[in-house]
Amino acid sequence: MNTTARHAILVFSSLFLTFSTFEGKSDTSPPSSTSDSALMPEQLLQIADTKAFAKYVFLVDKSLRTLFLYEREESKIKKVAEFPADIGKNGGNKTKRDDHKTPEGIYFFQNLIKPPQIPFETYGKMAFTLDYPNIFDARAKKSGSGIWLHSIPDTVPLTRGSRGCVVVRNEVIEKLTQYIQLKETPILIFDQVKFVAASEHEKKKSEIHAFIDGWRDAWQSKSIDKYIEFYDEDFKSLGYTKKRWRKYKEGLIGKYDFIKVSFDQPFILIHNDQLIIKTLQKYQSDKHTDFGIKTIHAVKLDGKYKIISEEWKEANPEGFELTQKQAESAAAASTSKN
Repeated sequence: MNTTARHAILVFSSLFLTFSTFEGKSDTSPPSSTSDSALMPEQLLQIADTKAFAKYVFLVDKSLRTLFLYEREESKIKKVAEFPADIGKNGGNKTKRDDHKTPEGIYFFQNLIKPPQIPFETYGKMAFTLDYPNIFDARAKKSGSGIWLHSIPDTVPLTRGSRGCVVVRNEVIEKLTQYIQLKETPILIFDQVKFVAASEHEKKKSEIHAFIDGWRDAWQSKSIDKYIEFYDEDFKSLGYTKKRWRKYKEGLIGKYDFIKVSFDQPFILIHNDQLIIKTLQKYQSDKHTDFGIKTIHAVKLDGKYKIISEEWKEANPEGFELTQKQAESAAAASTSKN
C-alpha cells in the first residue's frame, strides 16, 4: 500500500469515528463536564443545610444550552448532574412580552402542570411554572409571563427554540421532579455561568456575609441612621416606603431597651447585581421574642448592596412556617413585629 492510500484510509477512519461519536450523543443524557470539578459556579454562593429550605439549585447556561443541578454536600456545593436544554428562539435577555427570549435572573418553581391541562405535543409530560416577572424584573419594568421549565416529546427537536421557556426531554424532566420543592427551589438563568476557583468563591461569599453582618450590627446597635443606610431609596415592603420604614423602626428602637438578632443557615443566591438572601432569624428584645424566615432582596449600586424588599414569616425553631391558625394565635398574643 502506497503512502497516499494509507493517508486516505486514516483520514476516512478519523472522519468515521468523529461522525459516530456525534451521532451517539443523546439529548437526555448528561453531557461531558463543562468545568473542572475544583471550580464552582461564582454566583451560587451558599445552599442552606436545613430541611426548611430547598436542598437543590438549578442553573441554566444559555450559551451552552445546558441545565445544571447542584446540591449542598456538608459545607460545600456539589454538582449532581447536567443536561442538554433548549431556550428561547431569540438570543438575549427577555424584556417584553412575545420577544421569544429566555429571561436571565433568579426564579423559583411555582406550580406543576400536566396534561390535559396543557397539550402534550407542546409541553410534553409536564411543566413547572416560574415566578417571572420577579421583583427585580418589575423594578426594570419588564413585561411578559408564562416562563416555564417544561419538556417536549421525543419527536420534537431540542434545538427548535422556545417562546422563552427552558426546555428538556420528557425523560429528563421526570428525573428532575424529585429535586424540585415548589415555592422553594430556585433556578438561576444566565447567559453564561462563570466558574471560579474555591478561593475566589469563598472571597465572594465573605463579601455577602460582611453585608449581612453589617446590617444586623446596625439593627442591634439601634443606630437608625446606620441601619437605614442599608436600604435603597425605592425600598418597598409590606406597604412601607423607605421613609415609613424608618419611622416604624424608630418606634421599635424607642420601645425596647435592647435588640438582639441571630441568623442561621443563610441561603445566598446572586445574579450579576441582584442578591437574594433567605435565612432563619431569631429576634429578641426585652419585651418581644420571635423566630421566623427572613427573605432579603437587594441590588448592588455603586459597589454597595442596598435592600429593595424585605419579608418575614413566622416559623418554628426548626425553620418551618407555622400554619395559618398558629400564626393567628401568635399574632393575637402579641401585636409587635420586628
